[in-house]
Amino acid sequence: MMNDNRRETLMRKIQMYAFTAHECALYLDCHPNNRQALEKHARATEKMREYVAQYESLYGPLTKENAGGKDWNWVNGRWPWQNMED
Repeated sequence: MMNDNRRETLMRKIQMYAFTAHECALYLDCHPNNRQALEKHARATEKMREYVAQYESLYGPLTKENAGGKDWNWVNGRWPWQNMED
């Protein structure tokens, strides 16, 4: 159970920082000289990459690009949309 909590926590952090980086990028499309938004984008991107690295070291790649050509079983167990309590 503890492992599942850590996995979920890491995924939530990845999602949070990915969302922040994406929103900052959209804002920067219209305000390219906004230094504060640029710095926030850089921080969010860096944190997202840190959490992705942590997640992938524990649970495997999140994307096929991050699999790095390794022999890896993409789905080992249930698919994400399957109920975990069945």
